[in-house]
Amino acid sequence: MSVAIIIVVISFLLDALVSNHIGYTLTDPSIFKTIFTIVSLISIYPYFNNDKKYLYILIITGILFDIIYTGTFLFITLIFVIIYLVNKFLDFLLPFNLLNINILSIVSIYIYHIVSFIILNLVKYNSYNINLLFSIIVHSIIGTIIYTTIIYFILRYIYNRLNIKQIR
Repeated sequence: MSVAIIIVVISFLLDALVSNHIGYTLTDPSIFKTIFTIVSLISIYPYFNNDKKYLYILIITGILFDIIYTGTFLFITLIFVIIYLVNKFLDFLLPFNLLNINILSIVSIYIYHIVSFIILNLVKYNSYNINLLFSIIVHSIIGTIIYTTIIYFILRYIYNRLNIKQIR
């Protein structure tokens, strides 16, 4: 579990680093931008045999993400829980391998952006339109696939060295 927490913390910090140093704005999304924290949370899930421990990590990460990056309270945490529920369902349908973990990560990033867009528009915080949402989603594919693949191989290598098998 400590390896998983380290991966999430590194990803959390990478979100801050990349958002400050890659030319990414809402109107001009970078193709290398993704939400590293979500990708790491999706990637570590198969190594947990206890959903309760995973949910603790997910909720704490969501609250920290809310406070540090968005300035909201429980908004991103709610989205993280929605992503968890969707991935828990998809986990039964898709075996854990590189292709499927990339699919789960892309679906999770899509859910994050779409749910954020819907909620922000429901509360009349019209920060961007549907065309910009699609642009952000399309531009996030490459970064998500690259980072998911890197995390997949790092986790696989570390857990093989520690003789820890994936649970799911």
